[in-house]
Amino acid sequence: MTFFKFLHPDNWSRYSRRFADNKEVYYKYKRVILLSQFTLLGSVIGVLHAVEDLIDGLLFLPLMDGIMAFFIFMCYLVNERGYHKTARYFLLTFLNVFFFVYSSLAPRELGIYFYYFTWVGLASIIFEPEEDVQRISFVVISTFLLVLLFTTEFRMFGAVTVSIQNAERSMLINLVTSITVLVFFIVYMARMNDITEKRLTDLAREVKLKNEDLQKTNAELDRFLYSTSHDLRAPLMSVKGLINLIELEGNRDPKYFAMVNERLNKLDGFIRDIIDYARNGRTQLIPETIKLHQFLTEITEGLRYMEGADQVKIDLNVDEQLTLVADKSRLYMILNNLVSNAIKYRHPSGNSWVKISAQSAPKQLRLDVSDNGRGIEPEHIERIFDMFYRATDTSKGSGLGLYITKQAVQRLGGSITVHSVYDKGTTFTVTLPHLAPLPEPSPAP
Repeated sequence: MTFFKFLHPDNWSRYSRRFADNKEVYYKYKRVILLSQFTLLGSVIGVLHAVEDLIDGLLFLPLMDGIMAFFIFMCYLVNERGYHKTARYFLLTFLNVFFFVYSSLAPRELGIYFYYFTWVGLASIIFEPEEDVQRISFVVISTFLLVLLFTTEFRMFGAVTVSIQNAERSMLINLVTSITVLVFFIVYMARMNDITEKRLTDLAREVKLKNEDLQKTNAELDRFLYSTSHDLRAPLMSVKGLINLIELEGNRDPKYFAMVNERLNKLDGFIRDIIDYARNGRTQLIPETIKLHQFLTEITEGLRYMEGADQVKIDLNVDEQLTLVADKSRLYMILNNLVSNAIKYRHPSGNSWVKISAQSAPKQLRLDVSDNGRGIEPEHIERIFDMFYRATDTSKGSGLGLYITKQAVQRLGGSITVHSVYDKGTTFTVTLPHLAPLPEPSPAP
């Protein structure tokens, strides 16, 4: 089986064997691989020609075929050892000189000069794009020697008589061999052209996608800068106005300080959203095993003193032994935003609740955060995850919360969906894969 596997041209070079699974590197070495394939095939053809001529009882032609096979195989070894330029230059120089001598000694009816068409094709494709001078030079040399041999009775060593048998058969073999190799070069060039066109198409598509992403990022950045400057300035100006009012009235009424505190809390919440936004985009994932029930309990305890939290019953329908391998800081962003939103937008009629449930599967975990709050009007559903989008004019948030939530979910490789009925309630469904935990650090020696 190993022998038959070696018959495939892709196994004739160590470069094609090594980079078979890496198309980028394979493409880079395509001409090196072609040179190895050609020289190995040329060596075999030379040996077969020598055997054929020996069977016919000839001595001179097998000697020439043997010399050709030997030097072509040397080029194969040189190319495989990494001396690619040396192999290219030596091979084409040897083939042009050798076949010029060979053709001047052997009778014309053998058709040895046909191989010069092959050398023109070889010179056209074997050089790298930056070696145009060398490519053109060898094409010109091969063409010139072919014309010289075909149009003149040139004899390098004068009149030499070489006995041959069945010249028509030899000429047919030489013609078919040279055409076959030339067709191989043409097919190779067409295939490389197709690959190049595909690569250019893929690159154009990639550039287009990157441009679209860049435009989207620039638009988000413009919106981010405008909204943050506005939302940061508004609470500050409100606090400044309240302080001026206190100074003018000389009044230390607690309601003024409560209003100042409310504005500062709003400003603090907005700044924390910005920090979460930056942290999610820039910090690396740090997977760790999280006990979900305990983690959710810590989150809900942290929201206990949030305005209106005492009016909302939180129900954890999560197995105390359930674990998830995830990035803890991002999971906190996700769940804290969803639960705090459920509290913030509770139904004004009272009897409010938030239910959190989890269902585990071997490779992922599903989290549902449901409430019976105000719900979301249908026209706003598609945009609630947009940056700085507020579904109502009375929204108290920064407009970043759900945007950050979705970004954090995607950063963890998961997905988030929402189902809401206005004035009835909302359910957010988050699906997260189990990340691979980081290896434990090696103990100190």
